[in-house]
Amino acid sequence: MQLFQSFSEFLLQISGVKREQLECFADNCQTEITGKDLGNCTELCRVKYKGEFEIEHFKGDAALLLAHVTAWLASNDPYRTKLDLPDPTFEVDPVDRELVNIDISIPFEEPLIIRRNEEGDIQWEGESWSICPLDIDVATELESMDGKSDIPGENDG
Repeated sequence: MQLFQSFSEFLLQISGVKREQLECFADNCQTEITGKDLGNCTELCRVKYKGEFEIEHFKGDAALLLAHVTAWLASNDPYRTKLDLPDPTFEVDPVDRELVNIDISIPFEEPLIIRRNEEGDIQWEGESWSICPLDIDVATELESMDGKSDIPGENDG
């Protein structure tokens, strides 16, 4: 749940609140087991959850905070639109003339990626694995396109 962790850290940095003013938790976690081979690693599952972020006694500009949240999501969660995830919800409750409590709820979906590792903590398919970031080798050059075609008549001649 890297998006959850990254967003929590970001929220502390831009909000100006102390750690004890922020409560974060993942709610309604669901997993979809995929076992998708990605070459250097494997997508063990996809995790869907709702990140809940509660800021108590916020003294800053709530509109500016919400703008930061929206901009962070647009920059750091590029698959939100493709996955058709709902937009975040915000609740702002006044405490007094200077302070508000803010609740932010963000639906997330992300892969849980693992890699074979002899010293890994995860046992799966008779091997040891560790959680890792997505690591895909991207081809940077092409040496040749020699091969056979599946189209009838293409390989004649």
